[in-house]
Amino acid sequence: MGYHDLTYEKADQIATITLDNPEKLNAMTGKMLESFSRAIEEVRRDDDVRVLVLTGRGRGFCTGADTEMLIALAMGKPVPGAVEEESRRHRMEPIGWFGVEVSQLEKPTIAAINGPAVGGGFALAMACDLRVIATDASFGMASTHRYALPPEGGITYTLPRIVGLTKACELLMTGDLVDGIEAERIGLVNRAVPPEEVMNTAMEFARKIAGNGPIGMELTKRLIYRGLHETSIATQVEREDAALVHGFKTEDYEEGARAWWIEKRKPVFKGK
Repeated sequence: MGYHDLTYEKADQIATITLDNPEKLNAMTGKMLESFSRAIEEVRRDDDVRVLVLTGRGRGFCTGADTEMLIALAMGKPVPGAVEEESRRHRMEPIGWFGVEVSQLEKPTIAAINGPAVGGGFALAMACDLRVIATDASFGMASTHRYALPPEGGITYTLPRIVGLTKACELLMTGDLVDGIEAERIGLVNRAVPPEEVMNTAMEFARKIAGNGPIGMELTKRLIYRGLHETSIATQVEREDAALVHGFKTEDYEEGARAWWIEKRKPVFKGK
């Protein structure tokens, strides 16, 4: 079965999911959400994939839920375009489950925000580990004042941890949008670059991370996010030590040690 309203590509151990509903600035459709779940699972299962890049086709990253989906949800009808089995599954899960799927992916994730990222698109970007944004992109949770709706996609969880409680409250309660330059200034993103440089910059990050040992990257990501909830540095150090013990037993560690210390070359990691 192919993907709908998105494309999936893999090259050089980097997977790229491109939201593909450009006429509506890549608004989320039922078909897109169903395909997105399957694409994320493909990334998870493919040991050859070390990094995931998320972006949108055309002028936008993602403007949240498609209008037809919002109307269907308001009227209690099935989401248009979703197959019945998946439609039933999504009725049982939160509408913003895409945020969980991205944030719980063990592999590093990068959002290449090429244009407006609003509502669910904002939440999707904030669920990623790194973010590169176009300087002129619109970024924010507009649904609070457009539709009198609370946020979705786990952003009430991710945003305060990224920019702090005070700024998160401002962005989520006012629904104000910021551009890429302001997003970088307040720490929402890692880089703000001209629109034509977004994918190249995101791929530079991806290639650098993909060149590292994948086991080490997954352990690092796990430690970072578990550390956000830990109140004791001693407990976190114990977790780090346990991860180090695991790392010392890998072939990648042996390869790295031999390459850097003995053979004076760049290591080639295999994820073993």
